[in-house]
Amino acid sequence: MLRQTGRQVGLACLVLIGLAVVGVPGVPPVATILVAGGFLVFVLPGWYRLCRRRTRSRRVLVVGDEPRLLESVLRSVPTTPVGFLSPVLSDHSGDTPLSAQSEPPSPADDESVVATDGGRSAFGRQAPDRRIERLGGLAQLERVLRTRDVDTVALAFSTADRETCFSALRTCRDHGVEVLAHESLSTRVRGDERVGDSLIRVDLEPWPWYSRAIKRAFDVVFAAVGLVVLAPLLLGIAVAIKLDSPGPVLYRQTRTSVFGEPFTLVKFRSMVTDAEADGIQLSREDAGEVDPRVTDIGHWLRKTHLDEIPQLLSILSGAMSVVGPRPERPAIDRELTADGLEWPKRWFVKPGLTGLAQINDVTGFEPETKLAYDLEYVRRRSLWFDIKLVCRQLWLVVADVTPLALQRRGTDEDSEHR
Repeated sequence: MLRQTGRQVGLACLVLIGLAVVGVPGVPPVATILVAGGFLVFVLPGWYRLCRRRTRSRRVLVVGDEPRLLESVLRSVPTTPVGFLSPVLSDHSGDTPLSAQSEPPSPADDESVVATDGGRSAFGRQAPDRRIERLGGLAQLERVLRTRDVDTVALAFSTADRETCFSALRTCRDHGVEVLAHESLSTRVRGDERVGDSLIRVDLEPWPWYSRAIKRAFDVVFAAVGLVVLAPLLLGIAVAIKLDSPGPVLYRQTRTSVFGEPFTLVKFRSMVTDAEADGIQLSREDAGEVDPRVTDIGHWLRKTHLDEIPQLLSILSGAMSVVGPRPERPAIDRELTADGLEWPKRWFVKPGLTGLAQINDVTGFEPETKLAYDLEYVRRRSLWFDIKLVCRQLWLVVADVTPLALQRRGTDEDSEHR
């Protein structure tokens, strides 16, 4: 809600500032516009939520892709829903679509009806309550939230995947909508408060709004100062990479941010250009072995963590934070989630440049331990805890760089004596 309000107020401020610059009469000064805009960004979401809490009747929308779960959730919500969203659902015979609105039968066979909006196919023998109207497919969520004035969404997904379930969570967070989920998702989402017979309340925001604002301010200041102070070092590293091996200076890779949203992570290249020609794989160096894909300068960069400095750009853009779980690649996320780990719970906070798992030198080769550290960070979250982790990480970097620098100096002195 804060993000959506910020975009709308920001756009209005830009328009007013433009009118003020060209001298349109009656437009307030630029300073007044900025102060008023900042005030509204923080006040409007709070006012909106306060009004919602004072409203006795709740407008609930059920969203899911599995008939039996939809049936259970429709019976458990505390009030009659305004409707439900799902892919086209059919009973097992394919003769009766599971929707209050009539849908054409499947022309393919008598097994199932495939989703029409990009979701998965879903079918079963038990139909949702036919008194509840199907308002469309999963892709209609944002439209229905606006047009039906929905304040609560109840999820009935068969799996907590990034593409559907967490996409719905992300949309609900952006619109300031409360979320309930079927209890079968309890190991994948944050929250344990019971609602009704089979629902839990999802905690979409681990931090209150003022803590998020302070954390964001800390992120921006840290990243901006870091890029300015380290600019000479960045140039030196870029030159060293170009001299060491052919290929680009920077390496770009898709990772997952909060609620599984993909973003492009940028690092200094530390491997040969075709390092993953045979598919995605973790670096053997993370397991203490030798990885032949790592270049000479790349080994030094990875040892000192200097290859991660360009991630400060992702922090400035808002895709990452200074402190948080390490962002992973979508393919690895899917693999670890399929193994039964509570991996999606990491997606409720922004990924970080450093974190509790990182300072304890826990890598992707130990996913259970890594997850435990990440969830502990979510529980202990505070700005003071972030500052302690950052100081610890900086100390570790200094401790890694110092012996390498001394070793390099000793090598140079030996060369001079010869």
